[in-house]
Amino acid sequence: MDNIKTDKNNYDFQGQQLPDGRKMPRRFSLNAFDHRPFEQFARLDKMDWRFWTPLVVIVTSLNIVWWYLPLHYSSHTLQVPFTWQLAPMMGYTLTTSIAIALIITQNFRSYLSYLFIVLGTLFTFTSLIQTRQEIFWLLLLFNALLIIIQQLWLGIQNILGLLLFGALATFTIPIALFYVQNDFITQRFLIYLLPVFFSFFFYFTPIIMPNPNGRKLSILTLALFIVAIFSHHVDFGIIFILLFSCAAFILQFTKAKIGNWQNMLYVLLQMISLIIMCH
Repeated sequence: MDNIKTDKNNYDFQGQQLPDGRKMPRRFSLNAFDHRPFEQFARLDKMDWRFWTPLVVIVTSLNIVWWYLPLHYSSHTLQVPFTWQLAPMMGYTLTTSIAIALIITQNFRSYLSYLFIVLGTLFTFTSLIQTRQEIFWLLLLFNALLIIIQQLWLGIQNILGLLLFGALATFTIPIALFYVQNDFITQRFLIYLLPVFFSFFFYFTPIIMPNPNGRKLSILTLALFIVAIFSHHVDFGIIFILLFSCAAFILQFTKAKIGNWQNMLYVLLQMISLIIMCH
């Protein structure tokens, strides 16, 4: 009888923990610690391909999103060719995208990401960027947000953090690339970036808010993203964008079944949707 009681106590204790030893998050808690995803059941070895694959895909996808739009607009609308003056921005976008990939694949607790944030900050002190004060401060502000959003005690892994991240991810790097290449910013280009903002707002909702509140919010962010796409351009490709966005919405409900691959797929689907939109 005592053995049965002991086994039951051990079972109840284990049932209150995740497999990696963390306490089971409380569903209705207001604490940001309790709102992190269930996917991170075990830490992957950094020599494991399952660690590197999401990292590489996220870094590649983010860089395509940031670079393709301003370069495509400059070359097709303004007839301005690519210039190697953008080289410091290559270093900034690469290091910053690595930092973001580490953050979202390591459950918003990546100490290694701070190293790449610092490296990205160093690129902003090059003469090409530092002499353009508005661009310089925008890029530094984005780096600061990547540090702040990892401090769970601040509790900004919510709609505020989502809006800040979406706005800075949209209106910092693409604007910096466009301005460095053309030495001016047009109002039309800013309007051109609105679907990009709503794409970050939608596709990063389940990444920053992986909880019931986030799933409810994603209904609104999905609607806003679709409206932004239709207001930008309507052609046959809109069908595929709708399919990809609906797939991302459904993906939220898979929870722990595919782990880090889930966040990777959100960013990958975002990149494909925006490429189709601009094609």
